[in-house]
Amino acid sequence: MSARDQAEAARTEELSSTDDRLRSARVLVEIGDLYDAEAAVAGVLEAEPSHVAAFDLLAKIKHMRGELTAAIACWAQVHARSRETLTAQMRLSSLLQFAQDSERGSGQFLVLGPFQLWRKPAAHLELEEVFRLFLARRPDEARARCEQLASKYRDRDVDLYRLAVLAGAWVAELSGDLDGARTVLERLGDERGFETDGDRILALARIYERIGTRELLERAVHIYRHLERHFERVTVLGRLATLYRRLGDREESARYEERFLRLFRERMHRPSLSDVTRVAARSYVPLAKLSRINLAARDPLRDPSPRERAIQLFLEGDPDGARELLDGWGEVLDLRYRADLAALAGDIPEAVSLYLESLETDPAEGRVVQWLLAQYETDSSPRIRDYFARPDVAGPALERLLAAVRMRPLRPSLWRQLATLHRIAGPAEEAARCDQRAEALEEAGLRARREVGRALADSVYHLIGRAKGLVHEIWATRRPAPPGRGGFLEEILGNLTPEFSQAVRNAFLSVREYARAKWPHETQEILDYSYTYKVTKEDEPSGGASAGLPSALAFLSVFLDRPLPQDIASSGVLVADSHDVLVVRAVGEPEYKVRGAYNRNLRKVILPEANRSELDGSPCVPRAICDEIVHYVSNLDEAVIATFGPDAWIR
Repeated sequence: MSARDQAEAARTEELSSTDDRLRSARVLVEIGDLYDAEAAVAGVLEAEPSHVAAFDLLAKIKHMRGELTAAIACWAQVHARSRETLTAQMRLSSLLQFAQDSERGSGQFLVLGPFQLWRKPAAHLELEEVFRLFLARRPDEARARCEQLASKYRDRDVDLYRLAVLAGAWVAELSGDLDGARTVLERLGDERGFETDGDRILALARIYERIGTRELLERAVHIYRHLERHFERVTVLGRLATLYRRLGDREESARYEERFLRLFRERMHRPSLSDVTRVAARSYVPLAKLSRINLAARDPLRDPSPRERAIQLFLEGDPDGARELLDGWGEVLDLRYRADLAALAGDIPEAVSLYLESLETDPAEGRVVQWLLAQYETDSSPRIRDYFARPDVAGPALERLLAAVRMRPLRPSLWRQLATLHRIAGPAEEAARCDQRAEALEEAGLRARREVGRALADSVYHLIGRAKGLVHEIWATRRPAPPGRGGFLEEILGNLTPEFSQAVRNAFLSVREYARAKWPHETQEILDYSYTYKVTKEDEPSGGASAGLPSALAFLSVFLDRPLPQDIASSGVLVADSHDVLVVRAVGEPEYKVRGAYNRNLRKVILPEANRSELDGSPCVPRAICDEIVHYVSNLDEAVIATFGPDAWIR
């Protein structure tokens, strides 16, 4: 075996490791092959059922496919298995959430599901009472109750004592008494055993940031540098970047901002240049698909093999250099990448020759078979026909295509290729049946990508005291109404709070009049229909006014019969200033909504202009990510252009 072959074999053995399998799955997600990515992650979880990163990647895949219940279940597994060292704030947030949720959280029992209750510990009830007092606008009583609980548990339970003190500091912070919160936390630090308590110093750093004097900002930097040495968290790097910016240290701010961005993309499972190079050098991934990946970082491999160097050159925009490195190499992967380069350069005969040569050694590569069958539909190449007409090729190729169709029955390209194979080597009636199926699926796919009345709403789901960005759907539909009874929103479906249902009715009437004022020529029949509205993810109640903007876009899509792009989400509070002026106001927790959209791999998220300053200095989302996907609007006119394009007014 040559030195090159030995090096390739050694690298191939590395692919069996968990990290490499997850790296491969991330690349498959980026090129849109979610089925194969999910299978790869499932293999990791089968071998290591408690692998946190695998569960998190599986949650991302489920989120992208719209399987929200499964995504949330995976996130719950991530939280349950994470080695979380700073848990106090999460526990206090959960208590506040239970205090707010009077239906599920009040009383001695917690409702976990239908006919399923859990008795809360006595300390849980006592701390929950603190937050009920706070929500009743009695913060002084809430703080006094925290002091009582701290005194009660000081010598009985160290953890409950600490939690009661931290709760008192948080109530003071939420009430605007930052100096009071600071005093409570600093006094706790004077006690033995709490000097370097992570939850205490993290809460104290947050207070220092909010007070904002230079001395306290420097103290906050000292705390976050201490935390950075113990574990690497996205928010720690983000806060250091923000703090150094506020202190005027541009060099340190830029350094931390770069690390913040890199770690953020990594935690969102976005592959880097080195990740893609490693994966593609070991298993075939078409270069045409690799070229569309938005790389998280441009970090070249050290001492790459010739194939790795060729792939790296291609990804860096030098296909000629890649071709020179691969020319003459006859291994299967090299042949396929040489064929890819030929196809991208327009040399189809050369590409066909190289692909067919690779199949003689390894006929099981479905992507190559599918490319050749698709190419035959274009030019009826005799070489492709002769190859697939061979009895030793046609049978196995048909079995593999049928297996692929069983796994992905809604992919029209597979049915097209199956039809082509039947035309070459099988019965004509089977080819016609597969063609009909492919046409129907292609039409359905076009509708799904640009669906009338289906908007993506960017929201926040609170999971065990933690906020997670979640993108769900809002549907608006219409049907002919009896004469004189149209133009109204008849049904509102989904698990909505009464306040949300009323907000939806207000939005419907406002947008109806807005549409009639802006597009009178397209809305002459708007009163001839009755309308239905639905919010998905209905196992949890939906509330809040931030769904006003996506609801407005869904209604507009139906009124104008214009499809909505399915790679854009939005969030914003809608306010009607007049019949033709609708203002978009700020939403809460915008940083988590950006994270949710980025996790879903969306092209754009539309957010209110009023949230720009909050996101520009956010320690949760790098500014580069906001610049990449966030589009800010201040009114519905701007949101219409961001959604439907600049020609929205002149169609």
